[in-house]
Amino acid sequence: MDETAFRILDTLSRDPGGRTSISALSREIRRLHGTAYYSNTYTALHRLQKEGIVELAKAGNSSLASLNLRNRQTIDALSEMELHKRRSLLGKREELRRLFDSLSETPYVGPTCLIDAERNLKLNRAELLILIPEFMSSTSTETLRALLDELERRLNLRLDALILDEKGFRSLLAAPDRNALKEMLPKQIALLAPDLFWSKIRNAWAHGIRIQFDQEGTNPTKISEQDIVYNLARFGYSEFGSPAKEGEDFGLEYMVPAVLLKGDARRIQAIPVILAKNQPNYPLLLFLSRKYGVQGELLGLLRALARYEENQDLQQALRMLDAAQVTEIGASEASIAEIMRTYNAIARS
Repeated sequence: MDETAFRILDTLSRDPGGRTSISALSREIRRLHGTAYYSNTYTALHRLQKEGIVELAKAGNSSLASLNLRNRQTIDALSEMELHKRRSLLGKREELRRLFDSLSETPYVGPTCLIDAERNLKLNRAELLILIPEFMSSTSTETLRALLDELERRLNLRLDALILDEKGFRSLLAAPDRNALKEMLPKQIALLAPDLFWSKIRNAWAHGIRIQFDQEGTNPTKISEQDIVYNLARFGYSEFGSPAKEGEDFGLEYMVPAVLLKGDARRIQAIPVILAKNQPNYPLLLFLSRKYGVQGELLGLLRALARYEENQDLQQALRMLDAAQVTEIGASEASIAEIMRTYNAIARS
């Protein structure tokens, strides 16, 4: 793969379900890689089209380029692109070479991606997306989390890992609202099993899931008051006297740290309500609570929720927080029970 083809695939892979004009593609390549020439991009695109890796569709006087996810060869080309990115990154970063070597020896690990590597390394941190096979038990997942905790101590590098099974991965990929997974994917480098990673993207597309990544990230501390009120109402908690105006749809897992970071006691006590009324992705919820430093508060709320709800995912989340020796910040169980009854999240006594 020559450099121009690599740059084209690297750029298109950041929005694999999208289409872009050749001019816009050249501009984006220039932004990401420093240089780009329309003529080189044009020639390489037509070569990739002949190989079946890229599709070019006429739109007036322009041609729109997109990845051809129908073609298995596209997965091979994307895997080669990922290996190119990995070699370049590991060649510059000794700490990431040690991380890669250690992850390669870790059992249970499937396709594993490093997210926004350069930015996170400045914070002595690595953010990981780990996709695990469906046959893995909850015990195996907890063992993997413990192995990552040990690896973190050994490398003296904070590791924040989002560990998803196939069902959780597809569910977040298909979700219409903003969530952390779709914001992580444009910034990933596949460290392990890049072919399996892109096969999972292709399989999701083949099952009718629209592949759309979000280019902008979300900081829960900056979610507006209007958006918080609107989304809490979407998830089953409407504040009395505060009609919810239209806002942007954020995933439930973003609402929890957003509310905790704002510090409003009444809303914090309502978190078990929205968790009980919906189906949260607990691995994502744990990942975000760790990333934004609200694990202790979350543990107290989950402990209170567990008094009223029998849920295997909830129980596993509690075990993982306990195993991580998170210091619990207690919640008022009496107040939470009252608000859950008020909002019909549990039966009235």
